Amino acid sequence: MIYEAVSFEGSLIALACVIAIGVLLFALTGFIRVKKSHVAIIEKTALFVGIYRGGLYYFAPLLYRRVGMYPTKEITRHFIINRQEYILTYQILNFKKYHYEGHHDIGSVLKASLNDNTDNLTMALTERSKRIGVRFIKLEKIKDKRR
Repeated sequence: MIYEAVSFEGSLIALACVIAIGVLLFALTGFIRVKKSHVAIIEKTALFVGIYRGGLYYFAPLLYRRVGMYPTKEITRHFIINRQEYILTYQILNFKKYHYEGHHDIGSVLKASLNDNTDNLTMALTERSKRIGVRFIKLEKIKDKRR
């Protein structure tokens, strides 16, 4: 009988320890690290909360989540459109607009600008980029892939 009482108390202590460790681990999942020279878009239950610069932040687990992380510096990307290689350099100025309206698709902006206005490509890229919160910096034509 004494053995059964000790065993039951030991089981309760072990169960309490497991629950405590689980709660602690769950609470630690609320930390969000934003890289240096980056920003993060944070949402709470699918609604925009804010833009957070580099650092370590704590948000309640399951309610808040990071939905986007973008560099604050110039970005250089390679594209091949109609067998032509391009290097596009741009910078995101309005992170919220870029995330929600731009759909992160700078490639389609380049493609549409090339199709619409090849005479003044710089002006077309500048105007289209502004619509999604991006500053167009430069476009380099690398080589023709047709040959």
